[in-house]
Amino acid sequence: APKDGKRARKGNSQTSEEGNSPNPEGPSPERLRILRHHLHLRSRGWLQDPAGNWVKDGNAEFDSDEEEPPPLPPA
Repeated sequence: APKDGKRARKGNSQTSEEGNSPNPEGPSPERLRILRHHLHLRSRGWLQDPAGNWVKDGNAEFDSDEEEPPPLPPA
């Protein structure tokens, strides 16, 4: 019985996260800033590993001094 309860809660949380945003105006400016930064990193050859860390794509070219992904710019 506890497993069923856990599944139901997990399903509900996924539904609320993946469902339509309750904000009809779209994502917040902060969310857009984070998404743009994510896309910028992806376009420059960075990938996220399962732990959420940014790692270099082995097929992308990088400057020799580029060891860390660029930080999120200030708001």
